[in-house]
Amino acid sequence: MKNYKRVLALVCAGLMGISMMGCGGDTSSKSTEAEATPDSDDKETVSADGEDETSSDKKFKIGIQMKTLDSGFFVTLAEEFTTRIEELGWEATVANADSDTMKESGNMDTFITQGYDLIFIDPYETEGCVEAINRAVDAGIPVICMDNSCGEAAKVVSIVYPSNVKNGLLCGSWVAANRFEADEQINSVCMGGQKDLEAARERRMGFIAGILMERLNLTEDEAIEMGTAMEKEVIAKGSAVNEDAKFSVGGIGWGAYTSNGGLDAAEDLVVANPDMNLMFGENDAMLLGAMTAIENAGLSDQVILAADADGQKEALELIKSGTNYACTGNNQPGATAEAAMEIAVDILVNGADPTSFDRVTLTNPACINPDNVDEYYDPDSAF
Repeated sequence: MKNYKRVLALVCAGLMGISMMGCGGDTSSKSTEAEATPDSDDKETVSADGEDETSSDKKFKIGIQMKTLDSGFFVTLAEEFTTRIEELGWEATVANADSDTMKESGNMDTFITQGYDLIFIDPYETEGCVEAINRAVDAGIPVICMDNSCGEAAKVVSIVYPSNVKNGLLCGSWVAANRFEADEQINSVCMGGQKDLEAARERRMGFIAGILMERLNLTEDEAIEMGTAMEKEVIAKGSAVNEDAKFSVGGIGWGAYTSNGGLDAAEDLVVANPDMNLMFGENDAMLLGAMTAIENAGLSDQVILAADADGQKEALELIKSGTNYACTGNNQPGATAEAAMEIAVDILVNGADPTSFDRVTLTNPACINPDNVDEYYDPDSAF
């Protein structure tokens, strides 16, 4: 959080100098679901000279629209945003869509009618969120998309997330180079989270492309082109093979990004693919659940597990311990929150034009493996 703390210090200093926000004032913001948040036009603040004053523009109200809060990753992501918002003395409200586009849309309308100053959204569906985002922007509320992508027609300030493709490339390439012999057949299965989400497709495709890049000595662009075609075949037909790379994807299961979902999907994949020696997945939670099915089938010594997100603590502990959990991609929630909040501060405090930012803002990609896991592991982390 070094960059964010530097921004926070500059913000507080600037605000004290112009007596806008009163960084030393009341910071007792609420984090509740949007439907339960009452309109509050007058808030007690303390100005730079220490006198109380009542003004509606001394704090910013920030909405955090989460697609779900049913796993540790999403809970931690919401908490990372809430913490940073409240450190600035602003008000944070978390709304949960419960994996429902209609509820997501209703939550966004609540933020609009209650006059929020900025909204962060973690979309449930790439295209399903577009109309709700544009309603907010048309109402004068900047919207920053985070964690997942949104449709091209969405008028967002920026889409802030890790480079899913790059994480996938790094993890797929590392696994192929470090866990399999060059001429060894890789019989894999894929643990998917959500079929129609662009970020999900990027993760699947990136990992496949990484293996092809390593095995066929391709450039990144060549690997991405071939990986895209192979991922599409997996989705359309349920399997795909590249004979030159000695690499196959024998099946795909849908685990909805949760441990329980991963366990359920893995039970079917294990039965249908007894010769598999690699299971790769879109996040750690699903693979952590899948491990139980693999153990129950007596395949723990046979199957390597590799995720291309998120860097969950339990996964890092398995990587540190030298288990069959080989690697994961760097998608830790704090990095996304830090990058997105810097954009929000620039707009709300510094007056930056919301249309002036790059369409996509990427955090640093990395393949977290036994050689570098200590750089990312925090035993006190909530996630």
